[in-house]
Amino acid sequence: MSKIRDIHHMPTMAALMTPFPYHIDIDAPIEDAEALMEEHSVHHLPVTKDGDLETVISRSDIERARSPGHRLEEQQLYVRDLCARRPYITDIHDPLDKILLAMAETGIGSVLVMKEGELAGIVTVTDALRFCGEYLADLVQSPDDDVA
Repeated sequence: MSKIRDIHHMPTMAALMTPFPYHIDIDAPIEDAEALMEEHSVHHLPVTKDGDLETVISRSDIERARSPGHRLEEQQLYVRDLCARRPYITDIHDPLDKILLAMAETGIGSVLVMKEGELAGIVTVTDALRFCGEYLADLVQSPDDDVA
């Protein structure tokens, strides 16, 4: 059983982020992004340009672009073709409650986490749900559960 969390202290992004996420260059073909996602079982990839963080691409972005009738359907697609939006970026020390509420209010599926100006991690809706489920389970854990 996991350790009971301190309910009097707001966790930060560091508590639930996936550290050192895989990333892809903005000029890579979409097939490379799909392969990287498949290989590492992820649905979001931070996108870089000349080593600097630009945005994020998701499996849903790729699926939408490949859907019948989409204007890019017949072309060779590159990551840059699907990355028009600005990413949601937060600091590793930002309080978790504010970020989770922002994710819920805006419908964003991922947040890029920075530490001292560098990409430190990524938080997805799946990460947030997993963390919240474990947090709630810890809160209701009986002290007798640890005794064997």
